[in-house]
Amino acid sequence: MTTIFAPPTIPMMNGWEILQHIWRLQQVVLREATPCLERHGLFRMASFALAMVRRCGTPSGVASAMGVPAPTASHILRRLEAEGWVRRQVDPQDLRRYRLALTPEGQEALRAARACLEEAVNRRLEGLAPEERDLLARLLARLHEDLPGGSAEREGAVSGEGTQPHDP
Repeated sequence: MTTIFAPPTIPMMNGWEILQHIWRLQQVVLREATPCLERHGLFRMASFALAMVRRCGTPSGVASAMGVPAPTASHILRRLEAEGWVRRQVDPQDLRRYRLALTPEGQEALRAARACLEEAVNRRLEGLAPEERDLLARLLARLHEDLPGGSAEREGAVSGEGTQPHDP
């Protein structure tokens, strides 16, 4: 009698369980990337905030894109500005408002943050076969393609500036 071993089946997850897995993965990646980020003088939220400054250019846009209250975004932005990574400029269209821009040091900090985070994610992805990695990338792209800031909108918003095509 021959026994055939089937690969283990993964139980179907509901939306809540999938969201919990994504959140835990993000926390693990951030924790693993923290020593690298700290070597570059970066704090955990700096990479995301720098990317959103580059994408949005306004304090309210950064707050909205990061999903944080305006006072939290203001605190993070003041910290980025104190580090010399972000500068404020009066909006020529509306002198009551200001726009945000990355300084050359901010662009370098964003590149360093992306490298740290990519290294941590890549360590996680090493356990997947190339076909699994491709499938994961395609599925994630499909899940957010209809959302504001989804793949089509992001492509145009972040091109240029000599960096990779997607923000963290």
